[in-house]
Amino acid sequence: MELLVISVSVLMFVIITIALSPIGQNIDIKNKRLGQVANKKKEIFDELDLSIYKRFIAPQINRITEYLSKRKKSKTKKSDNSILAKELRYAGIRMDPDEYVFIKNAIITPILLLAVFTALAIDADSIGKFLIMLIGVILWVLVPRYFLIIKVNTRQNSIKYQLPDVLDLLCVSIEAGLGFDAALLKISEKMDGPLIDELMTLYREIQMGKSRREALKDFSDCSSVNELKSFTSAIIQADKLGIPIKNILKIQSEQLRTARRQAAQEKGMKSPIKMMLPMVIFIFPVIFIILLGPTIIQLIQQFK
Repeated sequence: MELLVISVSVLMFVIITIALSPIGQNIDIKNKRLGQVANKKKEIFDELDLSIYKRFIAPQINRITEYLSKRKKSKTKKSDNSILAKELRYAGIRMDPDEYVFIKNAIITPILLLAVFTALAIDADSIGKFLIMLIGVILWVLVPRYFLIIKVNTRQNSIKYQLPDVLDLLCVSIEAGLGFDAALLKISEKMDGPLIDELMTLYREIQMGKSRREALKDFSDCSSVNELKSFTSAIIQADKLGIPIKNILKIQSEQLRTARRQAAQEKGMKSPIKMMLPMVIFIFPVIFIILLGPTIIQLIQQFK
């Protein structure tokens, strides 16, 4: 009886599969055609999906900067541009140095003009007008510089703080059987941050055909963090010698956590010394006033 039930069930499954297979094939063909049409539309409208800055403003800025930089650049200008390009890379600003300088001047110049017009419009002496213009010049020079410095420091500290966790997850992914490229993709699904953005750039460069060593060398140039540079050099060395990457990742992660712990202990040991100055200036005088103030008042009243 059980054999008869199993046989009838198998027979019905085969009959239903054969009957519905043409419908499934038609649905697959329809989905493939729709997918091809959607991909073609996506390729056609890719440019329209971009932001207005990338579609209109950025090309105009590039034309203006190319027109202004037609003159032959001196060695000093080239070195300045290389330094600025490195700082922009550290800050995570994907922009050409000439484009950044143009946008900076376009945004900051109105501050200088406002200071000049204010100095000329107000009724003040020459010293007051000079101070207003001087403040405008200082803001015009220092605001972009300090903005870039703060951006660089914030991004580099985030990369340094996130690096041990990324190495742990990368090690776990490789131990689970994933390759190095697939592990990078898996990390991007689980985490986000400036270091993850750079890892995704590394992944895309490898997928586009660049060799892993060259992509890792470019990846080490994205940050001034020494731990990241030592990590990339260790990965390159392991790739040359055929050493398992997971062992390198374990060692690097332990070293980074030890270095972070030692840095925290160092800051903790420095904190009492740093607290001495505000205590001497702000806290001790108040304590002396509270403790000795009534006594001094009584002495003054008695000696009257």
